[in-house]
Amino acid sequence: MLLLFFSGYMMGQEIQENKTYIDRMTYFKQHPLTEGQIIFLGNSLTQAGKWNEYFPSQQPANRGIAGDNTEGMLARIDEIIAAKPKKLFIMAGINDISLSRSNKKIVSNISTMIVMIKEGSPDTQIYLQSVLPINNEIGIYSRLKKKEKTIEKLNKELHKLSKKENLIFINIYPSFLIKKRQLNARYTTDGLHLNEEGYTVWVNQIRNFVEEN
Repeated sequence: MLLLFFSGYMMGQEIQENKTYIDRMTYFKQHPLTEGQIIFLGNSLTQAGKWNEYFPSQQPANRGIAGDNTEGMLARIDEIIAAKPKKLFIMAGINDISLSRSNKKIVSNISTMIVMIKEGSPDTQIYLQSVLPINNEIGIYSRLKKKEKTIEKLNKELHKLSKKENLIFINIYPSFLIKKRQLNARYTTDGLHLNEEGYTVWVNQIRNFVEEN
């Protein structure tokens, strides 16, 4: 399973992403999920979220890994299915885009995850979140240059997938825009990742979904 992930999830950051993945997987084994939790699944954007602080009553589990893409998430989805979460919030795709993976492939991978979750944990409520915009005027990620339209198109495809699979699609993308396809600089540290104000926007967009019974 790890080979699937290591086949190419690197986003270009000058950090040891492979080590990050291994360290996070080790952490997950040391801090196993409990049945019926709320879980956030994603990449660095999810990992950096202080979900337990944002939602103290719900105490959600953070299953984000910096640099992860949809193939990496597929490689570790069994842990989540086994825990039969009450709710699962997915954000995925930006790292795939950085690898020039097609939107068709991204949607296919996410669709496979959804099918697996529905089969293995049919009572789990799945929430598919839109991918966030980027700001290449202040960004440092060369692999995301000129990918703004790709992100916009992916979100449309994710919306279609959600309708097909009868999921709740949470389109948080528009709330982060300063102009067409551009992430508001006030919400980001580097054109991609979010600062605290950015996370506040995210949390406010999903609060009702997390807190409702």
